[in-house]
Amino acid sequence: MIYRTDPSLFAKYPGYVRGLVSVRRAINIESPIDEVLRMLISAQKTIRQRTDLETPSSHPNIAAWREAYRAFGARQAAHPGGDAATDMGKPTEYPSSIEALVKRVRRGDDVPYINTLAAIGNSASLRYLVPIGGHAIDMMQADGELRLGFARGDEEFTPFSGGPIEHPVPAEVIFTYNTSTVLCRRWTWRQGEFSKLQRTTTAAVINVDGLPPVTRAEVELICNDLATLVGMYCGNAPTEVKMLSEDHLEVEL
Repeated sequence: MIYRTDPSLFAKYPGYVRGLVSVRRAINIESPIDEVLRMLISAQKTIRQRTDLETPSSHPNIAAWREAYRAFGARQAAHPGGDAATDMGKPTEYPSSIEALVKRVRRGDDVPYINTLAAIGNSASLRYLVPIGGHAIDMMQADGELRLGFARGDEEFTPFSGGPIEHPVPAEVIFTYNTSTVLCRRWTWRQGEFSKLQRTTTAAVINVDGLPPVTRAEVELICNDLATLVGMYCGNAPTEVKMLSEDHLEVEL
């Protein structure tokens, strides 16, 4: 499977990198593993105690995503029969996944333990303050294509647990499978039903997004940490770390 990125994405957002952790033959149970649960709880406790997160949007890692969203004009999804292109929203209406996660924890809501892969990803996202998203790729064709780039506007996105199909706004940053199935809207905002991590997931790709001030070296470190944890707690699942950047636009999973 080829995983491609639009070169204009890196031109518009200098210094951006996306790290990938590909996972095969994983055992992804739903029942909490004690060590993984402790990591998730500990990460949330630390977030609640950090004085530099009293105003989450002011933290440099989170502020960078706010500015990135503002640059591509995050908009509201179209209502059934509506026109998304005329329904503008504020960037804060669609916080990046890391901002939403931090705000959730800071207000006292616990992050649920959905399954092992999800729990590992969420705990790492909180520890490093970067967006991390895991996608199941079991059901995808070996000759299929994953792509991160700008939307045409006719692609289809199905929210978690079903619901009306949405279409991204043209020029919205989206993550797709085979050009038309949207796996994640607004770059790091919301994942869809198609590639959600489940108990039955054995193969996955975990995306780690880094915008300055987060560096490529930091993204690589995070990916290696994730790869180690997945190997430890998902049945010795084989993992591989790869990087997407302005000088490396595609990889093969």
